[in-house]
Amino acid sequence: MTSLSHHRKKNMSDTSRQRPAPWTGFEDIVVGSSFEGFGRTISDAEITMMTAMTTGFHQPIHTNIEYVRSHTAFTGLLLPGPLIISYAIGLLSATLVYSGITIAFVGLDQVRSKVPAYGGDTLTPTATVRAKKLTSNPPKGIVELDIVVSKQDGTEVQTFLYTLMVRA
Repeated sequence: MTSLSHHRKKNMSDTSRQRPAPWTGFEDIVVGSSFEGFGRTISDAEITMMTAMTTGFHQPIHTNIEYVRSHTAFTGLLLPGPLIISYAIGLLSATLVYSGITIAFVGLDQVRSKVPAYGGDTLTPTATVRAKKLTSNPPKGIVELDIVVSKQDGTEVQTFLYTLMVRA
């Protein structure tokens, strides 16, 4: 269990977590600092709705519980990995920590799914500032955030690098 997972599991009953004040400028961004997004319990209905709204997630592991039961070791319909990314970014953005200075989405890298997420799981993303740098066109900066998405028991579901352009 990583130290981040251990920290999350130890504090699962703490519903009044402190979030940092919203970043108002580049100087507010501290490399190594972390903040937690809001948690969200994902329902089977959401998995069905999201797979129906997209054309790329019509794999039976996301849409057909009988197929899952008879052909896999999974215990339910799986939440598609790209949707986990989407939930994570939305739940982090809702904290308003970086929203006020974000200029543009730059990219996603190093996406790794570690364990499946099912309907009924509560997902909570945590962001840690990996790096920040000024661009050659000030007053802009690039911020890299290491994202860890965890289940209710602290198990890491997915990790990825989220890069943003911000006002400097």
